[in-house]
Amino acid sequence: MKLTHAILVGSMAIGLAGCVLRGAPKTAKAVPPPPKPEAAPPPAPPQPLSIPQTNVELPAPQPIDPDALTLVPLPEPLPEPPAPRSTRRTRAAPALPKPEVTPPAEPEQRPAIQEIIPAAEQRRLHDSVERRRAEINQILRETSGRRQTSLQKGVVRTIGSFMELCAEAEKRGDWKQADGLAERAQVLARELQSGK
Repeated sequence: MKLTHAILVGSMAIGLAGCVLRGAPKTAKAVPPPPKPEAAPPPAPPQPLSIPQTNVELPAPQPIDPDALTLVPLPEPLPEPPAPRSTRRTRAAPALPKPEVTPPAEPEQRPAIQEIIPAAEQRRLHDSVERRRAEINQILRETSGRRQTSLQKGVVRTIGSFMELCAEAEKRGDWKQADGLAERAQVLARELQSGK
């Protein structure tokens, strides 16, 4: 262990001795700056893509040949050959009677295509329409005594329109549409009743 200790101390001494033996640091000599190159003239601006032409030079006037202005007459058209004469006499063809134009018959009104609904479903829809109609009429009677705004009067007219369309759908036997229209009128009547 003494040997390693001695080696370690020796190496440190050698390393520190190098710093001491070097002495004072030498100052660097100032190197003169490189000579500045002479300023080159600025580059010429690039040529424009198009050069404006302000000096217009027209060519010398050219004389017009007077013969170019004279009109040349067109050749005369050839005469048409005479129609050949026939020796046979032609008679006028008898006039054909004009066919009578009859307006096309209008097709018969076909019934509208409707979904086939079972009788039990038709009864249920009919009862639903009647219940809705009764409720709507009751609401309209209750609200008729109140003072109504123009908006509320418009809602009452709309309810009446829905009920008329509902009655027409009932006459056609379209119970689904009648129930749908009665439902719309019922919703409006309930809103009118609540005062919205």
